[in-house]
Amino acid sequence: PYGLPLDETTIAEVMKDAGYRTTAIGKWHLGFCSENYTPTFRGFDSYQGYLIGAEDYFKHTRDWHHVEGYDFRNSSFEAKDILPPTAKGFIGTYSAYIFTQRAIDVATHHAAAYPTTPLFTYLPFQSVH
Repeated sequence: PYGLPLDETTIAEVMKDAGYRTTAIGKWHLGFCSENYTPTFRGFDSYQGYLIGAEDYFKHTRDWHHVEGYDFRNSSFEAKDILPPTAKGFIGTYSAYIFTQRAIDVATHHAAAYPTTPLFTYLPFQSVH
């Protein structure tokens, strides 16, 4: 299988142990051969983004040898140990705008729901490429 080995500790797991709530937004690209490799199984409480690389910035698809597949996931704010479903409601919106809005939404939700708990946000934007 391809991905960060399951016996490796992620920064999300370290932050969870320190008492933080955790969220991942954006590019994952650390494995998805089984759901155990995906963000909400690797220490993140929620996730929005894509699991593989080279997605289209607006369609959120990946073209591989002329076969196009949609890869965009969106979880609730409480999704630990749940593989988020695909979310097609974002087609046509630039990924950086989607991820920025999600970060704002997560921080707002967190401040209301967990006012005394720190929040760790992992936000690798797609557009750095």
